[in-house]
Formats: sequence, C-alpha cells, structure tokens
Amino acid sequence: MNKLCLVAVFYLLPFLLLAQNKNAVYFITEGLKNNPTLTENTNLQQFFQIQNDIITAQNKKPQVNFTADYIFTPFFFNNGHIISITPNPSAKAYGYDAGLSNGGLYAGQLNVAIPLFNNALIKRLYDQNKIQASISAFSRKQLEQDLKKLIIDQYIITYQFKQQKEYLQKIIDQLESRKPYVTALVKLGLLQQNDYLLLDIQQTTSRNDLLQLQFAYNNGVGLLKNLAAIADTTIFDLEPPDISLQPAPAEYYYAQKFRLDSLNLLAQQNVFNLKYKTQVNAMGSTGIYSSNFSNLDHNIGLSAGVHLLIPIYDGKQKKLNERQNNILLTNQQAYRNNAALLQQNNIRNAKQQIMQWRQTIVLLDLQIQKQELLLDIIKDKVIKGQVTVMDYVHALQDYAITEKNKALATTNVLLYTNQYNYYNW
Repeated sequence: MNKLCLVAVFYLLPFLLLAQNKNAVYFITEGLKNNPTLTENTNLQQFFQIQNDIITAQNKKPQVNFTADYIFTPFFFNNGHIISITPNPSAKAYGYDAGLSNGGLYAGQLNVAIPLFNNALIKRLYDQNKIQASISAFSRKQLEQDLKKLIIDQYIITYQFKQQKEYLQKIIDQLESRKPYVTALVKLGLLQQNDYLLLDIQQTTSRNDLLQLQFAYNNGVGLLKNLAAIADTTIFDLEPPDISLQPAPAEYYYAQKFRLDSLNLLAQQNVFNLKYKTQVNAMGSTGIYSSNFSNLDHNIGLSAGVHLLIPIYDGKQKKLNERQNNILLTNQQAYRNNAALLQQNNIRNAKQQIMQWRQTIVLLDLQIQKQELLLDIIKDKVIKGQVTVMDYVHALQDYAITEKNKALATTNVLLYTNQYNYYNW
C-alpha cells in the first residue's frame, strides 16, 4: 500500500468509527432554534404585547404629575429700595405690571388628568398594534422559509459528495482486485510493465480524488453546522435527502403578506382620523399657588375642570392623508401582482427542470447498465491478456464520468424540488 493510501486510511478511519447519522430535519430544527434573527422576532412579539399595555396606560389610566414653579418678578426703586419684591409697588417703581406679575409666583401642585370618552381611539390603537404584530409574525415565516431553503440546498450539495465517494470507492475496489492478476501476467510476460504502472497510476489518482471528495464533504458539513448554528464537533454521516413536492397551500404567503400590509395602512389612516374627533379630558390639581410668600400657608387649595377640544379646520390634512395612503395602496397592488407573476414563473420553471433532469437520470441509468456490463466483459479479458489495460482504464474512466453525471443530475432534481417548495407556499 503506497503512502497516499496510508494517508487516506489514516484520515478516513476516524470518520468511520465516530460518525453519527444526521438528516436534514436535524439541521433545520437546530437552525430554527438557534438563529438569532428568529430569536429577535420572537422577542418582538413580547414587544407588541407590552405595547397594548402602553396604549392602555396612555389613553385610559389617570396621568398624575407634580409640578413646582417659582417666578422672580422684582421692582426697582420702590419706596426707597433699589430692588424689592411686592404685590403693591409704588406708582414710581419700575417693573412688570403688578396686576400681571403679582410680584412673583410660588407654586407646588399635584396634577391629575383623565381622558374621557376615548374608547374608539383605544380600540383603533389596539387594532393597529395587532396588525403590526401579525406583520412581524409573518416576517418570521419568511425568515424560516429562507433558512430552510439554505439548509436543505447545502445538505443536498454536501450529500452529493458522499454519493461520489461511494461510486469512486467501487472503482478503486475494482482496480485493487485486478492488480494481482495484472502482476501475474506481467511476470509471465503476457503484459508489459507499463500496463501495471498504468493501473497503479489510475488507482492512485482515484484515491486522491476520493480524498478530495472527503475534504469537500467535511467542508460541506461545516457549512451546514454554521447555517444551523451548531457547535458540535462530532463528525456527521448524512442520510439520503427525503424531499418531495409539497401541495399548494390554501392561500399563498405573498397574498397574506400584502393583505396585512394593506390593513396596516388602513389602520394608520383610522388612527390619524381620530384627531378629528371631539376630545374631552377631566383635570384637577391641588397644592400651593401663591404670589405672596408671606401668605403662602393660606394659599393651599384645589381646582378641577374639563378640557374640550373640537377640531374645526386644519388645511384639509385628512383628505391629503387619505390621498397619500391611496397611492401607497396602489403601489402595494402593483407589487402584489408582480409577486404573483414571479411566483408562478418560478414554480413552472422548477417543475420543468425537475422533469428534464429526471429524463436525464433515466438515460444515465441505461448508460451505466451498459458500462457495467462492458466492464464485466473487459476485466475478464484483461486477465486473459485479450484486452489492454489501457482499454480497461478508459472504460473505468467513462463509467466514473457517467456515475458523476448521474449524481449531479440527482442533485439537481433535489435542488429544484427544494426550489419548487420554496416558492409554492
């Protein structure tokens, strides 16, 4: 056994002893669980739940606050004083009008405001928040769909390397089984020394190809682990992909998405229109409110009232806002129509590709059967010295190319099946 063979055995032995079987579902499950973007989206659902509490707090609960004010309003040259604070200055003093300033202000108040008759506002704000939460939840579905496609595509491509290793190992085994016979024929003088070298060179080349495929397979598994955010260093042996065409859903995702986007625009319009509703707030305050510090202890009191707001005219902002939203709705309809067209084209193209590659596989299977029959005939004739080793090697090379083409065709069927399922939802 040459050095390359020893290297291959040394490298592959741990994979044979420690490999764990894994399927595509495993990587998809781990990917959906570990993906940080999906985790962020889940947290956003809690954000929208809290937003409902904020809406309630802002529009239904009393708003209580404490305010304190001190206004310094002095008079100059008042009754012989350069500067003084008084609510009764002399007529010759300089300063703000005492009737307006009162000589200053001392205030410390507890204020309460309670919105009244605003159930319509609260309901529309709840509706808007609910739609935005639904849009966020639907965006999660798109993220999941994208991640699933990436993982399955990578799984299919990686599994293809395993398939190529299997048929290449068959060729190496055939070459190994022929070498003793060729050696014997060379010793008998029935074959030339170059025939043995040719066989040995082909075997070495095939072993190197096998090692490169193992490297590609390992790299593919590493990419799968990255997509699924898996830190496991265990070596994985991939199971055959189990992918089939999925039936069409009752309603396509894009239709639901654009419907929610339209509802969100209408919800924004409804909330905007509420500013034209009559607003009523009950108000009250208690505390100190005085213009004379010396009488501060007698200026403790309370006040209560109602604030009424009736919008009359704002430059036709309501109609302008509706026109803006109508433009956005028209744009959304254009994008929706385009999404429907692209989806049908992509589905049709994927189905066409699947059919074409399946036809290719049928022809390749027929070709492989004939090549295997040819190899069976040639390998016996090589032993008898009736066929050159070069003919045998060429037949093996043609067989390897056909097997590789079949693996690629099978991979394309699976990739287009995954693409079909990606758009058909």
